[in-house]
Amino acid sequence: MAHGNKTYPLGSPQVDVFVCQKHELPIDVTCEDCEEFICSTCVKKSHRKHNWRTISTATTLIKRGLIGSLENIEKTYIVQLDEEILRASQQIDENTKLCELEVSKLQNHYDAIVKKFEKIKKKHEDILKDSLVVKNTGVSKVRSKLKKRKKKILQRVKSLKETYNEMPDIVFMKTHNELTSLISTDDNDLEKSLFSMKYEIEDFNDAVLLSIMGHIDREQIIVTETNSFQWGNEQIEVLKAIDDDTCLMRNTIGSSYIEQVGKSGKKEKQFSVNINDVCIAVNDEMYVTDGENKSISRLSASGILSSIVSTDPLEPVGICQTIGGDLLVTLTDNESDPYKLRDGNRRLLRRVTVLGDVIREYEYQEDGQTRLFTAPRRVTQNGNTDICVINSTGKTTSELVIMSFYGSRKSVYQGCNEKQLDFYATDVVCDYKCNIIVNDLHKSTIHILDPRGKFMKYLLTEKEIYNPSSISLRNSTLWAANVYGQVKLFHYHIMKRCFIN
Repeated sequence: MAHGNKTYPLGSPQVDVFVCQKHELPIDVTCEDCEEFICSTCVKKSHRKHNWRTISTATTLIKRGLIGSLENIEKTYIVQLDEEILRASQQIDENTKLCELEVSKLQNHYDAIVKKFEKIKKKHEDILKDSLVVKNTGVSKVRSKLKKRKKKILQRVKSLKETYNEMPDIVFMKTHNELTSLISTDDNDLEKSLFSMKYEIEDFNDAVLLSIMGHIDREQIIVTETNSFQWGNEQIEVLKAIDDDTCLMRNTIGSSYIEQVGKSGKKEKQFSVNINDVCIAVNDEMYVTDGENKSISRLSASGILSSIVSTDPLEPVGICQTIGGDLLVTLTDNESDPYKLRDGNRRLLRRVTVLGDVIREYEYQEDGQTRLFTAPRRVTQNGNTDICVINSTGKTTSELVIMSFYGSRKSVYQGCNEKQLDFYATDVVCDYKCNIIVNDLHKSTIHILDPRGKFMKYLLTEKEIYNPSSISLRNSTLWAANVYGQVKLFHYHIMKRCFIN
């Protein structure tokens, strides 16, 4: 009898026996609920109420339909994968074509800009050359007059030198007077004909150049208006969203109440308190700056103020909660001119716990002498721990100061144009990507800055919101209010542009 060599799939005639580590028994059961292989004791103790089968039974059931299942995988799932692979390949080609198209459009845009600049340059050159002709014509006339006067003077000088002793007195006096008059006459208009037209070179910053060339966002930020309503006709000073559907609002400074309003404009609740600012904590508790009593207080849902800590003699203005749960509060002294700093003035940011303990004060830069603020107003903390403070520099001018959590000033934003002198920001918020959103009341725009404080683009313009005075971002809803009592809601969405490589 011939004996052939038997082939073993695992290379050995021995069969591996899997043992339960808990009970040291062979694993011979599969729990379908937990998707685990277990032993018979496991079934009795921890899997008694679960759906289970012996491995041999489960294997028999699977094998019965195995061929059909495998064929189904080949006919459906693999086909679907092939379709996805094809779509991915097509998307690569499509992305390449779209990129080439955008590059071509960018080149056309660049060429159009250059063409316009060429026209402006040609116009400037023509003006300069025309001015040169006019000026030089005037200079030529002056030169001609000067030559004639020179000739007359030389004639009088020669006549007097040669014959002054022989001249009758009257002729001598007349000749001498003429010479004196010629010398003293000031009809030199040369200065009027100086080439005084000058070309002043603009110092273009990155924001200006980006606004001309266009900005490419890897992450596209889209805002879509979803609702709007009118709330009186006065400037809305305080606007803090509680959630996507509700916010707290207060009109002009000195208002004796703050109101809870729905997104449709319906008043839901009124709190009879006079406050400068309010922040909604992560636990939905409300903390306010009580300027009248010079304190930081907690505002209950029923409208009761309970003081956390006094700030007297300083008045608290802006307030926000830090990532760690503390409070940041801007403080100023009561000076007749709040925008002039004198020795002894206090203009600072204070960090306190919700129990009122002072942790830190931010008043001076790292040199210990240069002040951080003129008149700090609104404050918020970014997700990267940076602190953003609206710092008023005049009655209708301000800047955004960005500083580290440790107090070092990182940057100052004064508008997208470095030479802008009338930038007037009154509120600031940050999104979850650490982008900074700040308004410019004068220019009727809302700017979005990168985390470093660099201008990215205009998020909203006067077409969407005119003279915005307050903004608030909660989840995906951006609230914006203006000086005329108008409130608008926008869906704020960061759409990541995906490119298949």
